[in-house]
Amino acid sequence: MSIKFSSLTFGFIFGLSSLIVAKSSQAALINFSSWNLAGDVEITSLGQVDLSTNALQNDDSPSPDSNFNFSNLPAIDTATLESNLGLPSQSLEPDRNNFVFAFEGSGLENQYTFTEETTLSFNWTFLTNDETRNLSGFDFDDYAFIALNDQIQTLASTNSSISTLIPSSTNFSRQVSGSYTQTFSPGTYSIAWGVVDVGSFDQTSALTVNNAQLFPFNQPIPEPNSLFSLLVPLGFFAVSFLHRR
Repeated sequence: MSIKFSSLTFGFIFGLSSLIVAKSSQAALINFSSWNLAGDVEITSLGQVDLSTNALQNDDSPSPDSNFNFSNLPAIDTATLESNLGLPSQSLEPDRNNFVFAFEGSGLENQYTFTEETTLSFNWTFLTNDETRNLSGFDFDDYAFIALNDQIQTLASTNSSISTLIPSSTNFSRQVSGSYTQTFSPGTYSIAWGVVDVGSFDQTSALTVNNAQLFPFNQPIPEPNSLFSLLVPLGFFAVSFLHRR
C-alpha cells in the first residue's frame, strides 16, 4: 500500500513540476493585445505577432493579397504609421533628400515603465517578395525595424541583407531570420516594431516576431530542464518521507 501511495505521490509531484515549468516558460511572454496596432498586424499568440506592407491593392499580382496580408486590414501610409507609433515625422524615410521614400507599412507600439533592469528578447523573420534592385534615382530597400524611444534600428532589409536572404518556404519569395536582445535601465520606454515598403507600393514585405519576452535582467526565465532538475530531488525527498511514514 505504501508503495502505491508513494508512486501516486511522485506522479502528483511530477505533474506539479510540469505545471510549474509550463507557467514559468510563459510568464514573461509579451501579451500584445494591449498594444497600439497600426495597419496589417495580426497577434497570433503570446509573444508572437505578424505584420506586413500589404495594402490589399493587388500588391503582388497575380498572386492574391490573402497570401501575404495577415489580418485582412490594409497597410497604412508612412506618415500615419509614424504618428501611430509615436515616431518623429519623416523618421521612416530612408533618404528623403535623394527622393528615397517609404510609402506604406504596418507596426505596433507600447510603453513600459521598468523599476529594475529588464531585458527584451525575441526572434524575428523578415520576408519579402521584392527583388534586390537599385535603379537610378530609386531605392527599393524595404526594411523591418524596432524603435526604442524613437531610435530606429533596422533588423533586416531587401538590399542590405542580400548576403543572408534565402528562398522562403512560406508564400513569400525570400527571407532572413535572427534574434535580438536589449537590456533597459529603470525608466519609461516606448517599444515599437514595424515594416515598410520603400521605393514602390508593389511587392509585399513582412516581419514576424516570436518568443518576445520581457524579464528581469538578473532573473532570467529558467529553462525547463534546469527547473525540472531542481524539482525532481524535491519529489524524491517527498516520496522517501511519505514511504517511511
